[in-house]
This record gives sequence, structure tokens and C-alpha cells, in this order.
Amino acid sequence: MDKIKLTKTEVEKLPYADKGKQVDYYDSDLDGFGVRVSATGKKYFVRSHIGNRRVRVMLKSFKLISAEEARKEAIAKLGVMSEGLDPNQVKREKIRLAEEKRRSEKQQGITLQVALDEYLQKGKLKPRTITTYHDLFRLYLADWLQRPATVITRDMVKDRHRDIATGKRQRQALTKEIDTVKGSKNKPKMKAVAPTNPKRKEAAADNCMRTLRAVLNYAFEDEEGGTLYANPVTILSSKKKKAWFKVERRRTLIKNSDLPAWYKAVVGLDNAIMRDYLLFLLFTGLRRQEAATLTWKQVDFQEGCFTITDTKNKEPHTLPFSDFLQSLLADRKEGLKTELTEAKAALINADKVPLKQRQKLINRVALAESRLASEYVFPGEGNTGFIVEPKRAIEAVAAATGIIFTCHDLRRTFATIAESLDLSGYTVKALLNHKQQIGDVTGGYIIMNVDRLREPMQKITNAIQERIKKQHGQIITMQSMAAK
Repeated sequence: MDKIKLTKTEVEKLPYADKGKQVDYYDSDLDGFGVRVSATGKKYFVRSHIGNRRVRVMLKSFKLISAEEARKEAIAKLGVMSEGLDPNQVKREKIRLAEEKRRSEKQQGITLQVALDEYLQKGKLKPRTITTYHDLFRLYLADWLQRPATVITRDMVKDRHRDIATGKRQRQALTKEIDTVKGSKNKPKMKAVAPTNPKRKEAAADNCMRTLRAVLNYAFEDEEGGTLYANPVTILSSKKKKAWFKVERRRTLIKNSDLPAWYKAVVGLDNAIMRDYLLFLLFTGLRRQEAATLTWKQVDFQEGCFTITDTKNKEPHTLPFSDFLQSLLADRKEGLKTELTEAKAALINADKVPLKQRQKLINRVALAESRLASEYVFPGEGNTGFIVEPKRAIEAVAAATGIIFTCHDLRRTFATIAESLDLSGYTVKALLNHKQQIGDVTGGYIIMNVDRLREPMQKITNAIQERIKKQHGQIITMQSMAAK
């Protein structure tokens, strides 16, 4: 194609290209300078070689810049390319640096509270984990929340970690005290509450700083995965400091000798839902949240199994019924119906009771209807719809027996009894939904379907029941769930 002298008049004369096509016209005076014409516009450009690579740099539209201005800009770009530099890369680098500077300036102003909120919003965390992170920051880092995240120093981290562990920095807890001073807005006051167990203080210190480390890593990360600022929590991992506490994992469980008393106290609970929930934990080895969120849709009476879909390791977990679990779940369903029937009967027979007492009976019927209609096997009264905190039931059992335990102690009890039966390690892992260790090639070939777990599950149930029934030669009768 013949070259033309690119002027305003000549460029305006050039016909627009057909739709979907582009035509390049080159200047007769300046090598590499041209204009690209499409169906919708005309844009100047300059082209040259850098080594063996041909580089094209787009300039501006002919409507935004004159031909002479475009020519001057083309000469400048050619000068850059003659030095072996790609103007496109130079431009991208300037944009990157400007964005990095903008992000850096923005990060300098981001408070720790904002950093926490962004981390929790964009991370794939469970609701309970989100609540835990909020609590840790509120309890131990409340005075840092409105500070820019970038002003948190290594010394601040080191000192706060130590103060939490020693009790010098006591966790803050909201109380129900109300400020009665004239003009106050009745806001709850804060008071300091210190954990009494030294190991709990150390665990709290480590958990708090691990959470802070994760939040700051997220806040300080740039668009390319690099780090804009050093994370101050790394001071705890330095070879010289080694400040992390090595808090041993809890290894508590319900001892064999305590199981009869524990079982008797649980069966005697007034709250039938909490009773069945605690028994379900013991006889399944499930984590508390996994059991609490079990729905009736996940229970298959025909196949004799149930499936937990939202698990810690993200893998669905199907367990078979033992005879005890079959009865417990069936009685749980019937128990909800019985509860409603009894509540309605009490209301019908309460024509002449005081209004306040009658309202309680009406509320009782409403609660029973809500529980029966709930999708959850263990319905709760809160917004979640399922049991959130079994603390009162656990405290009642502890008060009656002197046995101090947690929900996870029941899981450890299940696992310990399973191990005592000489079941294979793969079977126990499958029952507990533990992932196989990395490098365990054999484990990768073993598929544990629900039917293969049925016999081991029944053996564990039998073993638990034997420990409950017998203590020093005494026989303790297993109470039927339907009896309550």
C-alpha cells in the first residue's frame, strides 16, 4: 500500500473500514508512524522493532490529538524503542507502581477492624469460626481495632502475646451493668475477666496471635500475591524468640468408671432434646456442630444411616445406625409429636387457670409446634434453628455427677473405645472422618462404604453400653429413650 502524508485533512478523508475489519495507513515521512482505521474510529500508532520482536504502540484517537501532536509522540516512542525499551511495558509498569502506591497509601489508613471485616467477608469460613475470630479481637485486641493495621509493631505483638498469657492483659467481657448516671445512654459497661487456668491463657494468647497473623497477611497482600508490609506477628516465630507456647492438646474423656453415672445423669435431664443430643455425640463420635446441624433430610431410616454434609474436612460423612442410634432417632421423632400432643392437652384443660399461666401454656404449644416443624433433628430456640450451646445441660450433668466434660470429650471417648476393640486404623479414621495422612499410599486405595462400617459401629455401641451397664459387678439398666 502506498504511504501518505498523515495530516488532519488526509486522515479525515480516509474511509472507515467494514465492520469487523481494520486497515493501517502509514506516514510517508516518518517510518513506523501510522493510523489504524476501523468501522468505528481512527487511531494513531507507531511501530518498530526491539531486537527481533516487532512492537506496536497505540497512541490516541484522531479526534483527541492532531496529526502533528501524534507525530511528535510517535518520535518520542521511537526514541524509547531505539534504547531497547518497550513503551507498552513501561506504561504497564508505571500503572503497576501507581496502583501499588495507591494500595499502599490505602493500606496505611486501613484500621485493624476494617482489615478483620474484609478478611472475614472474603474468606471461606464457617459461621462459628467467624464468631470465634470476632470474639478473640474483641476480647484481647479491642484497643487496637481503630488503629491503622500498619502501626502494629513487632514489639506490640510480643508484649500483647505475653500479657494475654500471663493474665496481665485480661480479656474484656460485656456485663449487664447499666450506667445510671444522668444523661447516660444505658450502654453496657466493660469489665475485665481473666481465665483461671494458665494453660488456657497460653492457648488464648496463641489463638489470638494466629488469627491476627492471618488477618494481617490478607491485609498486606498486593495484587500479585506479594507483601506490601512485613507481618509483625512473625516476631513470635523468630529463632531467637520462639515465643509460641506449646500447649498440649486436650486428652480428656469420660472414663469407663464414670460412664454409668454420666449416662444416668444425662438420661435424667429435663430437656429431652439436650439429653438425646449428648447421647448422640457419645454414640457417634461426631463433632458438636456436625451433630447439631443434622437435618431430618440427612437421616435415611430405610438405609439405616445418616450423612453429615458440612464437615471440618469438607468431605461428606455417612455413618450407619447401630441399634441404639436407630431407636434414639426414631424416638426423637416420636418424642416431638408426643411433646406437642401433651402441650395441646394441657392447654385444653386450662380453661380456668390465670391468664399468665395460660399464656405460658400457649407458648409451650407454639414451641412444640416449632420443634416438630423444624428441619433439624436437635432443634434449638435461637435464630439458627438448631442447638448452639449445650452449656446448661453439661453443667447440670457435671453438678449431678462431679464429672467435668466437654462435647469433644465425648468424641474422644468414642474414639478411645473404638481403638480398644482392635478395629483397623483405617476403620477408626473413617468413623471419625479423619483424612488419610499425606504419603499413606495404601489408605488411598481403601474405600470405606457405609455397609463396611455397620459392624464396627455396632461393636462400639455394644462396648459403650457394656461400660455403662457394668461397674464393679453392678448392673445398671439402660433406660429407653421413649420413657422420657
